[in-house]
Amino acid sequence: MAKWSRPYGDGGEHDAKATIAVLGSAVVAVLIPAGGLAAGEFTPAVAIVYAVFIPSWVTLVWRVTLVGVYVGFEGIKIRHVWHTRVIPWTQLNRAWAGQADDFDAWQIWVTGGDPERDHPTPIWRAGSRTRHRNRIVLDQQEFVAVLAALNRRP
Repeated sequence: MAKWSRPYGDGGEHDAKATIAVLGSAVVAVLIPAGGLAAGEFTPAVAIVYAVFIPSWVTLVWRVTLVGVYVGFEGIKIRHVWHTRVIPWTQLNRAWAGQADDFDAWQIWVTGGDPERDHPTPIWRAGSRTRHRNRIVLDQQEFVAVLAALNRRP
C-alpha cells in the first residue's frame, strides 16, 4: 500500500481539519433525526430518507476535504470531489502550469497515461478574481514548488 502525501502545505494541520469537518458533519447528521425522534415525528419514511442522507452527506464532506494532489511511491494521485485518478511515475510525461478551463486563473495540469489527454489538478495559483471552490489556492512560490515536486521522479 502506497503512502500518499501532499507536496504543499502542512499535511498534519489539514488532516486534523478534515477529521474535524467529517466528525462534525456526522454529529450534526445524527442529531437532526434524533431531534425528530424526540419530537415524535420520526416515521419509517423519514428513517429511510435519513438512512440514505446521512452516509451520503458524510461521504461528500469527506471527499471535499480530500481534494488535492498527492505524491507517493506509485506516482501522482489527483483527487477531485467526484473522482480520483492515479498516474504512475512510469506514465508521467510532465506536469505543467496552464490556463484553467473557463476561468481567469492558472492551474497545474498533468500529462500522463494517454498522451492525448491532459489531466487538470485542483491546484490553482493565487491572484485570480475567480471564486475557488473545491480547489487548493497557493501563492506563487508554493505553486512553483509543487510543480517542481510533481516533475521530480523518485
